[in-house]
Amino acid sequence: MKIVRSDCQLGESPIYDTKNNSIYWLDLNLAFLHKYDLRKKNHSKFKINVNTPLGSIFKTNKGRFILSSDSGIHLLNPSSKKIYFLTDLREDKLSLTYNDGIADGRNLYIGLSHRKEKKPIGFFYFFDGKSINISASNFPVANGPSIFKNLIAYSNSALKRIEIYSKKNNQFKKNIKIRTGYPDGTCFDTKGGLWIAHWGGGQISRYSKDFKRDFSIKLPAKNITSLCFAGLKRDYLFITSAKVDTSKKDLLKYPNSGDSFIVKTEFKGISIKDFNEKYIKKLRLLHHQH
Repeated sequence: MKIVRSDCQLGESPIYDTKNNSIYWLDLNLAFLHKYDLRKKNHSKFKINVNTPLGSIFKTNKGRFILSSDSGIHLLNPSSKKIYFLTDLREDKLSLTYNDGIADGRNLYIGLSHRKEKKPIGFFYFFDGKSINISASNFPVANGPSIFKNLIAYSNSALKRIEIYSKKNNQFKKNIKIRTGYPDGTCFDTKGGLWIAHWGGGQISRYSKDFKRDFSIKLPAKNITSLCFAGLKRDYLFITSAKVDTSKKDLLKYPNSGDSFIVKTEFKGISIKDFNEKYIKKLRLLHHQH
């Protein structure tokens, strides 16, 4: 295991960019975009000028990012560091903050959480290039969407469960109860295995395609937030963590809380399609009708 000393307050939303063999992720509380170049083994970051907390990032087909934050949804150019406001989908900005999400071609799943993470008023917006609908609801904290074929997995963190839905018709299929910590970010491998980051659990776990727990990997950080497959063969896991909500006693046991981890696996991650920027105009127009 390699440790990337990212020292994040709240590391989240890792995504792998095949074009430059790099991983990008966010510090939601400090508004940094982090980058780790796998070839050069180089870590860098820069500050994004938006209100915190940040939510997530989605890579576009033009090498830019869709970024959600408490300022709304923006288009971010990681090379020039310029940021452009696109829209804000929230009708209730006082109660809702952006959280986890995922892009898949023309599709965007955008999570919204209760600001105090207590009331089940959070939900996921689903944009399919034509319209915006709610794909899943009743989340105090809307976390961890990941896609495998016709399935989408959401993390209902506060209720300690993963909710599996059909992607085609948003029909609920199954709950997976999580006993160690709280489920946060997730990702699938090519065999249909679901990998889960355990907030408060100091580990990640793999669940087999029938959603039975396969194994866990312990990590030197208490609050594991998210993970994604990376590398030219997509056989490494890149894992983010948080330093928030860790006591001095916790830090003695979990000294790398806030750092990121690279773990070699026997599995390969599925490739995720970049969001196509030609649908940005429609996304902006829809909000005004929404």
